[in-house]
Amino acid sequence: MRGLVGSRAKRPLLAAGFMSFVVCFAGCRAAAPARSGASASPPPRLVMSIVVDQFPAWEAAERLPLLPAGGGFARLRREGLSVKELRYAHASTDTAAGHAALYTGGAPRASGLSANEVLGRDGKPQSILRDEKTRLVATNGAMIDRPGSSLARLRLETLADVLVDEIPGARVYSFSLKDRGALPGAGRRPTAALWLDVPSGQLVTSTLFPTPPAWTTALGDAAAVAAARAGGWSLGGADGRFVAEHARTTDDQDGEGDLDGLGRQFPHPVPSTKALRATPLGDRLLLALARAAIANLGTDAAPTLLALSLSSNDYVQHVFGPDSWEAWAELVELDRGLAELFAAADRAVGPQGWAALLTSDHGGGPLPEVTFDLASARCAGGDAPPDPWERACEPRRRLDATAILTTIEAAIVAELGPGPWVRGFAEPLVYLTPRGRALAGAERGRMVRAAAAAMQRLGVRAVEDARARRESCGDGGSLEGLVCRAIDPDGPGDLYLVLAPTAFFEADLVPGFGTNHGSPYLYDRAVPLFVRAPGRVTAGAVREAPADATAFARTAASLLGIRAPAAAAGGEDLTR
Repeated sequence: MRGLVGSRAKRPLLAAGFMSFVVCFAGCRAAAPARSGASASPPPRLVMSIVVDQFPAWEAAERLPLLPAGGGFARLRREGLSVKELRYAHASTDTAAGHAALYTGGAPRASGLSANEVLGRDGKPQSILRDEKTRLVATNGAMIDRPGSSLARLRLETLADVLVDEIPGARVYSFSLKDRGALPGAGRRPTAALWLDVPSGQLVTSTLFPTPPAWTTALGDAAAVAAARAGGWSLGGADGRFVAEHARTTDDQDGEGDLDGLGRQFPHPVPSTKALRATPLGDRLLLALARAAIANLGTDAAPTLLALSLSSNDYVQHVFGPDSWEAWAELVELDRGLAELFAAADRAVGPQGWAALLTSDHGGGPLPEVTFDLASARCAGGDAPPDPWERACEPRRRLDATAILTTIEAAIVAELGPGPWVRGFAEPLVYLTPRGRALAGAERGRMVRAAAAAMQRLGVRAVEDARARRESCGDGGSLEGLVCRAIDPDGPGDLYLVLAPTAFFEADLVPGFGTNHGSPYLYDRAVPLFVRAPGRVTAGAVREAPADATAFARTAASLLGIRAPAAAAGGEDLTR
């Protein structure tokens, strides 16, 4: 079995392949179910699991101490446990893979959610959760005649699945701007699962799920979404002064994009639902739904899981970069929105009646036009230690799909003769034509090596045959293991592209602009985790040692008083 092809670094290890590993990372096989132990405190009525999309550990460490004491992040740090790094054990650091890992405990190899998108029959990328057997449904129950989304591809049970199985009457609400952000938290039998449908300009669910409660209509219909963007996005007063003081770039920085007329500097008009996603206004919609869900908990003792995927931060950073005025303004608004959410929980169940976990699905990096810190001693050739987040000193580069496909096709033609060999690309996977997929043995090996050699020149560290079978992936954070756990050998795509630290796949929100994530390095793979659980964790405690991503579902299950999902049963319970 051949390992990663084409890496410049650690080549002997990569060439050895993955077959020599004999222990599989948690999630490659289902662990035996186990109930959490008895607790000194009763389970809270409300558990909020909050995922801030694209919020790396390096960013949290640098910026959260600067936020006001009255904000939501300060409250989490003051009243709960702060874990500096929750580390994902897969290389495909994207939304679908991250949310699935959080709510099941399984990496993409086990979960089946190995990418955000797959190549459709028309050769264009589409959501990995798109399900032709379902239809979209508006908050008022009206059907929209387009395919909906489901968890049909997800092979593992989720936290929400276990909750509704074990506790009659338990409620599950899950809200996001993306289907891949909403559904892993929702599980298969939610009370309500909603995400934003850009074409119709409203929040929707799918025919597989219950019709949303009546109170969601006024908060998520087309009129509500239109009203949310009507005033645009402005910045002034104390917020403006704070942002101007801390942002590393000028407003209208080179490399920032203009998404659908949003513009590149404040004030931002918000002319469309597509543009709204890249502003705090998108999260305002979700937080309003979350507060309404809290207000509708009912009077029975059954617990509620409120899974909230705050997606605006991701879109803002994709379009403008993490160092922009917009990224800082989004963080300020997010901090304020979290404080309001926690205050709503106080009013509904009291400060002792709710628990919260907040983390992210992946990290991120800067625009190519803005390096991490070229002035540091490390990058200037000094004696500073290596960067703890594995960030490169060199500016990063964008890799667009056309360049990837053209380069790989030419390389295979040069090696094996006229094609076509390549059908399309949906990051991080190249899809081959039927002729290319049929290659086997020595010819297939030649194809992979030719593709790897050509892609190294573009900033791809290695190319892996996604159809190869491996018995196990091994433990730890080795590149081999991270890539092995990122690939579903029964899933989509044929060639998995492993990025170098100096490159990223173009996000395609604004072609030629913006930034992206998706690498196996700690700037993309390490995220913060906060656990607020009165009576269960020590207020103000800080954990320096990294935690595994399985700790999220294991800890949430413990707080809910249920067993952990099978793939997270071996994870760490942070309340102990």
